[in-house]
Amino acid sequence: MNKKELLNYLLENNTNISIEEIVIGLIMAVVLAAFIYVVYKKTYSGVMYSKNFNVTLMAICIITTMVMMIIGSNLALSLGMVGALSIIRFRTAVKDTKDSAYIFWAIAVGIACGTGIYSIAVIGSVLIALVMIFMSKGVMDEDTYLLIVHGDSKVSMSDVASAVQSNVKKMNLKMKNVTGSKTDITYEVSFGKNKDTELIGAVQKLEGVTAVNVVTYNGEIAG
Repeated sequence: MNKKELLNYLLENNTNISIEEIVIGLIMAVVLAAFIYVVYKKTYSGVMYSKNFNVTLMAICIITTMVMMIIGSNLALSLGMVGALSIIRFRTAVKDTKDSAYIFWAIAVGIACGTGIYSIAVIGSVLIALVMIFMSKGVMDEDTYLLIVHGDSKVSMSDVASAVQSNVKKMNLKMKNVTGSKTDITYEVSFGKNKDTELIGAVQKLEGVTAVNVVTYNGEIAG
């Protein structure tokens, strides 16, 4: 086969898909998309759960399946699809890095279903779900927070450090700012779940402390 024949083969070759294959592929995509929907909802740990984003994940999975069925092994359609998709711009920033993983998961399932490789789609989805659920339970997680202490000139640095150290697993001084009669101290701390109340109470009892905040890195206020 010379170059011209190879080029014609790539441009004109198009694998015909039967109605049965289309139906099975789309049904598998819908089922696995629903599975992704449930896993995302159950493992979401952010401040505001977005149902719209979760529904979008399902749509991405199904649409990707359709695209893969349309393209098949036709190079011309593949190039045309790349050109069409290149004009799409996503203006909404992904706030949680885990959301990016779910997007890739939905796309991967769509590709697998669109090409008829259902075993990879099912086995891969089950394994990913187990990992997501396992990690969301905090089995291997050690929560890290910023402890922000506001006070006046009477605040004792050593007393604050002692109170913090007795209520956390790890601590690291990030900042100390003294402006006139105001003092701000920031620690990076790690402690178990639901231990923020004890920490805040211990620090608030100290002389000169006016306010205590515990802030997670994703912006959640714990106290």
